Amino acid sequence: MSLTPRLQPSALVGEVPRQVKPKKEAAAIELGWPGFCPRQPRLVLPIFDDSGSVSLPGGGDPVGNRYQEALLAFEALQEWCSCGKCLAGVLHFDSPRGDVDPGKLRSFTFQQHLTQGLRVPRFAAGSSVLGPSLARAEEIAVSLPKHEVRLVVLTDWQLFDNDNILDRLRSFPGAVLAIGLNADPPAELLGDDIVSLRIGHGDRPGAVARALFGELTVGRRGRRFIGTPDRDSAAEEAPK
Repeated sequence: MSLTPRLQPSALVGEVPRQVKPKKEAAAIELGWPGFCPRQPRLVLPIFDDSGSVSLPGGGDPVGNRYQEALLAFEALQEWCSCGKCLAGVLHFDSPRGDVDPGKLRSFTFQQHLTQGLRVPRFAAGSSVLGPSLARAEEIAVSLPKHEVRLVVLTDWQLFDNDNILDRLRSFPGAVLAIGLNADPPAELLGDDIVSLRIGHGDRPGAVARALFGELTVGRRGRRFIGTPDRDSAAEEAPK
């Protein structure tokens, strides 16, 4: 069974001033085998920044392939969830516009919802404020006390929040992966439950997919990566 959908090279590799669709001739991005379900249910929740400094020409991800690569990582889990408790969702800085509430990764219907959510929301304001989506993530985490929640924030960290948003992120009730899109995440985010990762224009294709795949599979029994992972998962622990 193939786990390697075909995808165009990462948008973070080159600065292309428009969004494009994957090309059939593009090289496949191989992630590996996700392994068997962990004993503790898990929710992986990415938050996407759609501001101009990320999406416009010269920004952190001008072509928008962070979304296509994220979908590739989610699809890799669909056929390998037997417990029905492996969940995912999607949040945007313009929350609730474009958000996808948590659902079962093995559900074909939910995968279709993910496809709709993994794009710049229609009529998005392009907010550079993390607060609303982080508040929603906190609500979701509290509502699922039996799940291990893993938050992935993808932004260039040019934030306009008035409060100390980094303190709130450090106190999030779950593990956090802070991804800097062509930028370094703030040094203040370093901590026991937070891992920082920079993904830039020069990184190899699939960097976003591999990072999210790592969060989706941490703790899954027998998981295997193809090649060397770009990073260790946030708060990596022994398989449960």
